[in-house]
Amino acid sequence: MPRNYVRKSEKQLDRSNLEAAFKHRVQTNCSLKEAAVKFDVKKTTLVDAFNRSKKFSDGLTYVPVPGHTNRVFTPKQETHIVDYTIHAAKMFYGLPMNEVRRMVYLYARACNSQTIPEAWEKDKMATRDWYYAFMNRHPNLVLKAPEGMSIARIVAFNKVNVETFFKAFTLALNKYEFTPDRIYNLDESSLSTVMKPCKVVCVRGKPVATQVTRERGDSMTFVGIINAVGQSIPPVFIIPRSRWNPSFMRNTIFGSKGILHPSGWMNGDCFVQTLQHLHEKSGSSVENKILLIMDNAECHMNFHVVEFAIKHGIVIVTLPPHTTDKLQPLDVSVFGPFKTFLRSQLNNFALMHPSEHITVHQLPEFASEAWTKASTPSNILNGFRATGIWPLNELIFPEEAFVGAQVTERPAPPEEFVVEVTRTPSDGSTSDGEEQTTISHGSQVVDLPEDDPDDPTPGPSTTMAPTPGPSTTVAPTPGPSTTVAPTPGPSTTVAPTPGPSTTVAPTPGPSTTVAPTPGPSTTVAPTPGPSTTVAPTPGPSPSKFICPTQPSLPAPITTMLATPSPSRPTSESSPITPESIRPFPKAAPRLYGKGRKRVRACILTENEEAISDLRVKAEKKQKLEAKKKAAEAKKKVPRKKALPTPQDDSSDEDIRVVLDDSSEYSDDEEELTESSYPFVDKAPEVEDFVLVQLPLEEGRGVGTLVCYVAQVLSMKEGGRLNLSFLRMKSAVTRDTFTFPNVEDEAEVDPGQCLGVLKVAKGITKRQADLVKVFPPLLPFNMYI
Repeated sequence: MPRNYVRKSEKQLDRSNLEAAFKHRVQTNCSLKEAAVKFDVKKTTLVDAFNRSKKFSDGLTYVPVPGHTNRVFTPKQETHIVDYTIHAAKMFYGLPMNEVRRMVYLYARACNSQTIPEAWEKDKMATRDWYYAFMNRHPNLVLKAPEGMSIARIVAFNKVNVETFFKAFTLALNKYEFTPDRIYNLDESSLSTVMKPCKVVCVRGKPVATQVTRERGDSMTFVGIINAVGQSIPPVFIIPRSRWNPSFMRNTIFGSKGILHPSGWMNGDCFVQTLQHLHEKSGSSVENKILLIMDNAECHMNFHVVEFAIKHGIVIVTLPPHTTDKLQPLDVSVFGPFKTFLRSQLNNFALMHPSEHITVHQLPEFASEAWTKASTPSNILNGFRATGIWPLNELIFPEEAFVGAQVTERPAPPEEFVVEVTRTPSDGSTSDGEEQTTISHGSQVVDLPEDDPDDPTPGPSTTMAPTPGPSTTVAPTPGPSTTVAPTPGPSTTVAPTPGPSTTVAPTPGPSTTVAPTPGPSTTVAPTPGPSTTVAPTPGPSPSKFICPTQPSLPAPITTMLATPSPSRPTSESSPITPESIRPFPKAAPRLYGKGRKRVRACILTENEEAISDLRVKAEKKQKLEAKKKAAEAKKKVPRKKALPTPQDDSSDEDIRVVLDDSSEYSDDEEELTESSYPFVDKAPEVEDFVLVQLPLEEGRGVGTLVCYVAQVLSMKEGGRLNLSFLRMKSAVTRDTFTFPNVEDEAEVDPGQCLGVLKVAKGITKRQADLVKVFPPLLPFNMYI
């Protein structure tokens, strides 16, 4: 049946009066038509009711219409499917339509549904008809195109990282008693002269495009600074230029700062200047500190940054890596409207000034106007409130906010139970006293007294031996489910092996005594006793036996020490769910390499380990820069080079020679002039390389004499030379030339030829088209 089937005849859906019409006819024996008219029921519907009664009953008892008999799932099972899909989407691993159909088919097979259609078995998935009907039955589900989310952000935003940040923030807040006007947040954002266009009104059904000033614009860095009372500090711009121009800060917010950097990106030196701008505007000092919340980007984690902050009273608290979209007020509520207003500003400029480019000189002006509209007190206060920074709310994020991190979560390492059996004198002396058992779990310690050795042993499989003296301790006799490890000396360690056959059941009471109970498998049940104390037992050093337990054991010692093996789930106690058929994704343990060591959330200006690491990093960087400078200086010193010899008239073969510092050109290379340049003393011949001087015929400097390197192709009448001109590879060295892809030939007079050059051709295949001239043609005005 098609999904959009429309019934051709009307169907009466209201059956509330059907039973009344049925009973009225049975009681009065009237006609079907009379009963149908009286109770406003269709006659055919009433006829169907009597036929159904005759088929399933005695014909006089009303039988309601049976429900759907071809349903694949029950309503409860469909609820499990809905919950599974919603939870998978919250984990950032939502299922596409076809994956939902495959999962539903597998779930139907697992539930042993007797009404699985044949079409499902054929394609091994649910049909589209069922899928769309399922979506209609559950309007809270919808098929959406998801936004991309970085795996690093999903993994990093977990409960541990959030608690670590709030712990550091609360510590700094209580230590220095910061008021909200002294709590600042700083972050960078990239600006471009070409941004995503705004939406436009157009005809439906056809694509539309809008003009942009360039395909790729120039970028600069914008630094926004806000505080927890809704105020903002004039921004900072990192401008991609090397020379300052007053037009950069034209019509910007008063007090804004411009910093020049060739790339336009933030680095350590630029961030120190940014902190200096913050220090000047906030009036921070060692006596009047401020709290700065920022991320741990590479440009922020600089030793000079921390040094400047400590000297000027800036307490820095870093955010956990990859959590700024949830914990940074600027990212939460300010930068979004800022980019929207900026995009609108650039779009309006493009409409008012068609075919005009937006430059970096204009971008700070547009950004300042957009920042004024976006950095309102309401936006800023909402950002601090939504992150839980101010007012302080460490529980601002619900449990479902950390669902995405469940994919990479690992269980905590297993805790250990330490069981100590010591001989403790009752009166504090060295005489024999009461033997006590100390069992510790984590940081909690409970002392349990031993049983009275005169008590009878109640179990057939475990017996208790009497205590003969101070050097022998009570030890249960080995049975099928108890392990006894006796140790000679004044103390003995008894450790039952946890397993499916050992059960430990606590009994509430003010004190407990360990006593075995009867049964084929030993059950240890603490019972009330008068001598239990919650304190370490004084006396001689005890012996210990460490029992590793499950990682999920609770802390109190009154809980079970050995977890019994869970029974196999049954359909009654644990119904089948889609998660049992298709478990939620779980990442394998990560192999940590030698990547950059990130500083986690902490008070950076007081973390000695982090400061030490930054100091070592700065020293390494300084040594590396010094090494690079030495290498560059070494490159400028003339060194021996292996080059081919110039062509000689007597031989056409390329011969490699070594030119060292004693070469006739090595010392006088910089002193050469046009008149002293050593040309080959001969007339130009075919295949010789010559230097010719010709006037420019077009462009700037028309008529200026410039020099070209060319090869003689042939000799014409009147002594004219037919030349093939070469192109210069480097305008700095002026010693390497190559033939162009398109031959450039011309005839010149012999008087325009300055002389024959000494050249060497490349030997390798890669250098076959290169021609090296020496000495270089530095004295001449070459055509570039």
